[in-house]
Amino acid sequence: MQDSNPVNSKSEENQPVMPQSESRSEMAIVNQIDELVSSFRERARSYDDASAFPRENFDDLRRLDLVALTADQASGGRGLWSEGAFLPYYEILEALAYADSSTAQLIQVHSHALGYVSRHADAAQRERYLVPIVQGKLLLASVGSETAPSTTASGVYNSELTPEGDGFRLTCTKHFASLAPDADWLLIWTAVPGDEPYPDRTVTVLVPRDAPEVTLVDEWDVMGMRPTVSWGVRIEGFRVEPEAVIGTPGAWVNRDPRTFTLAFAANHVGVARAALDFASEWAHARPYLGESDLVQAAIGEMASQVFAARSAVFAAGSAWDTGDWRQAETQSLMAVHLAKNAGLGVTRRAFEICGARAAFRLYPLETWYRDIRTLTLHVRDDMQMRELGRGILAGDGASKAALDTSVIQVRNA
Repeated sequence: MQDSNPVNSKSEENQPVMPQSESRSEMAIVNQIDELVSSFRERARSYDDASAFPRENFDDLRRLDLVALTADQASGGRGLWSEGAFLPYYEILEALAYADSSTAQLIQVHSHALGYVSRHADAAQRERYLVPIVQGKLLLASVGSETAPSTTASGVYNSELTPEGDGFRLTCTKHFASLAPDADWLLIWTAVPGDEPYPDRTVTVLVPRDAPEVTLVDEWDVMGMRPTVSWGVRIEGFRVEPEAVIGTPGAWVNRDPRTFTLAFAANHVGVARAALDFASEWAHARPYLGESDLVQAAIGEMASQVFAARSAVFAAGSAWDTGDWRQAETQSLMAVHLAKNAGLGVTRRAFEICGARAAFRLYPLETWYRDIRTLTLHVRDDMQMRELGRGILAGDGASKAALDTSVIQVRNA
């Protein structure tokens, strides 16, 4: 006779092990995020239905001082996503994604923009922009893609600054601008004029979201990740003062070892873990499922998938903290591959375990299913695996310098 107690993924012995980061304060943050899970999920349906920015969630995150994760400590931030402080950043993103994938993605977009400004701003720019952003708990949207949802083109990047006196004029149309409608600042990825490849001329420009030259276009009618409010942005003739240009040309591609890869993996794993817990609790409450050999085997396989992907994310996060950038990005690409498969596989299999009733919108599984399918399309898995394999065979591993990923890196902005 089979054991009548089904696998419960929330039990201590079956829960994937989270490595202990060196900073107790970051582990305390993860514990605080765990306390937000129920309220985030209670709000999720209304935000999803309305394709609305999760303002109440961000009120909670501001209260916990989680909107300055990647600003340096001298500016009042926590200094994460930087040397020696990568792992806790990914731990926090994974915990947020377990609570709500869209909120985690929005924090990721804001944090990456803030981390870029923190590293590449000069002293005057830090005083003028970075410190007020941190102190005011303001939000940044990272706005890069020029590929319209209806176009047949792939990876379009054409916008350039037009020189004017000691500054520039900026005219551009961007898409997939997550957070833009509720951001305080838009970090626009563009380029200075020149003959070099576009990534080598890339700079960023800080533009106030409410500038009269800025028009926001609600074109975000999508299957999943609806609360990320990834609208289009049109800018017509905005005057760019010299001090608003953050970073020297090509700084992100050529002089910044960081990538966005592992943050997506952390989000995927958080969703997979949520779906695993949902399926386990569903089966536990229904003995005809929990006592089934097939269901028990399925839960065991799903738990193993989540454990492997989660372990890979945290191992890659630790690799970033060693300063071996090639090894870190190599492991990050492996981790995002495992995380995508875990997220897609576990959410799909959870439906097979739970059945048709789980498809009702009163349950969160259908939202997670749509969200993970949408977010995993951000970058093609086969493209990333090709680049990973090419780097391994060439003996270079993976990094911005080793792989032909410059366009991908700009797109991920």
